[in-house]
Amino acid sequence: MIIGMSLVAQKASAQLPDGSTAPNFTLTDLNGQSWTLYDLTSQGKTVFIDISATWCGPCWGYHNEHALKSLYEQHGPTGTKSQDVMVFFVEGDKTTTLADLQGSGSNTHGDWITGTPYPIFNPTGTTADNFNDDYGISYFPTVYKVCPDNKISEVGTEPLANLVASINGCTFQNDPYVANGPVELSCTDVVNPTMTLFNNGQTALVSCDIAYTIDNGAAKTIQWTGSVASKQGIELTLAQETLTAGKHTLTATVTNPNGGTDNNNTNNQMSFEFFVNMATPTLVPYTNSFTTTTFPYTNWSLINPDGGLTWSRMSTNGGSLRLNCYNYSANGAKDAFILEPLDFTGQSNPSLKFKVAHAQYKTSSWSSNDRLEVYISSDCGQTWTPHWDKKGATLATAAATTSAYSPSTSGWRQECVDLSAYAGQGKVFVKFLATNNYGNNIFLDEISVGNVACNLGIDEATAEEIQLYPNPAKDQVKVSLTQTGDYTLQVIDLQGRIVTEQAGYTSGSQIDVQLIGLKPGSYLVAVGIDGQQITKNLIIE
Repeated sequence: MIIGMSLVAQKASAQLPDGSTAPNFTLTDLNGQSWTLYDLTSQGKTVFIDISATWCGPCWGYHNEHALKSLYEQHGPTGTKSQDVMVFFVEGDKTTTLADLQGSGSNTHGDWITGTPYPIFNPTGTTADNFNDDYGISYFPTVYKVCPDNKISEVGTEPLANLVASINGCTFQNDPYVANGPVELSCTDVVNPTMTLFNNGQTALVSCDIAYTIDNGAAKTIQWTGSVASKQGIELTLAQETLTAGKHTLTATVTNPNGGTDNNNTNNQMSFEFFVNMATPTLVPYTNSFTTTTFPYTNWSLINPDGGLTWSRMSTNGGSLRLNCYNYSANGAKDAFILEPLDFTGQSNPSLKFKVAHAQYKTSSWSSNDRLEVYISSDCGQTWTPHWDKKGATLATAAATTSAYSPSTSGWRQECVDLSAYAGQGKVFVKFLATNNYGNNIFLDEISVGNVACNLGIDEATAEEIQLYPNPAKDQVKVSLTQTGDYTLQVIDLQGRIVTEQAGYTSGSQIDVQLIGLKPGSYLVAVGIDGQQITKNLIIE
């Protein structure tokens, strides 16, 4: 029975007027992580705050529209389109219990936690009272937007498209920055580095100065002129460089936008790693059991964008690789390594095999979803195609634990990835990419590539039953599945970039995929079910 309606669950006038300054707050989420509002806005983030109550029917209805979830997945810290947004859920009724949030209490409409990727706060006592007073909460749901200048406005229970559009109202007049650096891999020492100049300002960008260095060398300056509309970017090709093999760093600083002041200095300077790998490919069959202690190995690329924890060699199992997600508080950080180039000449049916070990971090209210993916490139890193993807319970090989996980002898599972599409090719790169969820350790061992076919577990008939409609599509495509299980779905452009992504559980039904904002053209839809990858072509009108 739902009880305790202490606030009116209907639309009324908010007490905080639009354009006023949002009060700062520090709250701790259900996972024990502390968040401070002004820390995020000072980074240039737009913060959306959903203040709801578990007993509130309109709140539950809006929660299940998944507009804020999609906003977070597309524009949050690991967003597929940008990373300029944060989303919070604040339980506004201080009497709400954890059981209510989990859906098992007596004062709730259902499970609010499962499937919610952004932080959930359940303040109690004076903390809850102070927050509600500061934010003038007189009804649920109240959905606020706080801009990077800390100005607040009420956006209400709007659909995804309107939420995304509202971000434009937060942008500064002048705010350009370099959004992307060079492609992460080059097979030649003569490189034409690229960067993407992005206009995050309200007005069109027609000029700016870009100073850049490679490996802290001599600075070079571009006095750029052109026209980039608000929330758009343009790719720039820099002067040709002759570089040595190995890792290189491009650092770019943007100043003097439109001959004036940059109104947001938090993103002026950005750095990007990329690698030159001119090694002669190693002829397959190939194997590496990590018995050699020095890591990373010769002609490998270790990609660590945030400079924090990353893949390292351990003595476990006689030698293995580990990503220490247990101590990795940078939630959403991505760390990868690329094997030395491989030669598939003479291989008619190649496959990749490896052993993985992982346990989730699990409490009564939360389970981690650390993720591991495998990508392949046959064009020297210009594009990467996804071939394997598991996370959370699907990735796990052992029971969940709150202790740092280290696998026993029986804690390993062998995986096999079909690479027959690359049979006979002379230079192939294999990339392992992990996404940290501050959960528990991921281990890898016995990576091998050979001429042994995998049992994919999805026959051709089943693959044909995965259909896209309509195709061509415009704002949405429906993906019809017949299999049951955990799935991941990615929409990938022809440059190999993931432009939208979602995951969940399917009982053999239809998945709706939003395409709003994607440019017309050809795309790939990669569906992974229990780690097996199926790719379909999609046309967006």
